[in-house]
Amino acid sequence: MILMEYDVDGDSPRHLPSPGKCIYCKEAGVELTDEHVVPFAIGKDATILDKSCCVVCQRIIQPYEQSVLRHQLGHFRASVEAPTRKPKDRFTSLPLEFVEANEKGEPIRELGKREIPIAAAPLILNLWQSPPPGVLGIPIDPAFAEGRPFRYVESKVADPILKAVAAEAGIAHVGFKLRPVNRLHYLRTLAKTAHAYVAAELGVDAFNPYLTDIILNRSDDIARYVGDLSGVASLEGATGHTFKIALGEVPEDAGIGKGKIAVFMQFWGELGSPPHLVIVGETLIDMQAYFAARGNGGLIAA
Repeated sequence: MILMEYDVDGDSPRHLPSPGKCIYCKEAGVELTDEHVVPFAIGKDATILDKSCCVVCQRIIQPYEQSVLRHQLGHFRASVEAPTRKPKDRFTSLPLEFVEANEKGEPIRELGKREIPIAAAPLILNLWQSPPPGVLGIPIDPAFAEGRPFRYVESKVADPILKAVAAEAGIAHVGFKLRPVNRLHYLRTLAKTAHAYVAAELGVDAFNPYLTDIILNRSDDIARYVGDLSGVASLEGATGHTFKIALGEVPEDAGIGKGKIAVFMQFWGELGSPPHLVIVGETLIDMQAYFAARGNGGLIAA
């Protein structure tokens, strides 16, 4: 597999030609806007599919996608100086809520909130980790059926702050009260990104999509096609990149039939983040011939 590596600070935008229709609803003859396959706030201009999203679909997608990029990831993105269209609106401080905890780490009472300048604040990454996509038929623990939040907190910066608050309050244990993650918004954004990536790289008519109703807010059956699975992509883990995405064909021995397209994604893998896997649809082309001809199965943003 030959990778395309994109430097968000230096490389020119990568534009792909318009498919002539919306990649989500497939309507043609309507007003279309350019679509950032990887959201601008993560990958800047790594891949732009020109005139490929209709205004109606854009209005459906934008609220949940922006909720993830701004509210869930906004402070983290400010800390790592991720791309932004509005530099003047970038967060300059991180609001941290503190709680007293018992010896088991369970919260006892709230201790209030403090604003910490971004430069002095710990990195805090809030994502969602899930079981494998349900369509794969892999047994899962019922208690983990919907997954759970994934949290990364930069302990070398966070610990001195927590110790200082504990000393001021005269208590033994202090922790952070972290923001909740909207599971549906996050997984829906993964579905949208995976679908857009396949449409851009293979073509909107090269596959039968599974995710349209999920992307357009008509279905919440997300766990069937969107989840996590380790060991499926050579890109997984620490590689020094902010975002990684790759597509491939699900092996026939997985038991879900021939020609199923899977997309792997990982945000900030250096921090041990979940390896996401999305089953996007059924291919209508010869995938092996595609890979042989193009020699390209992934994109990483530096």
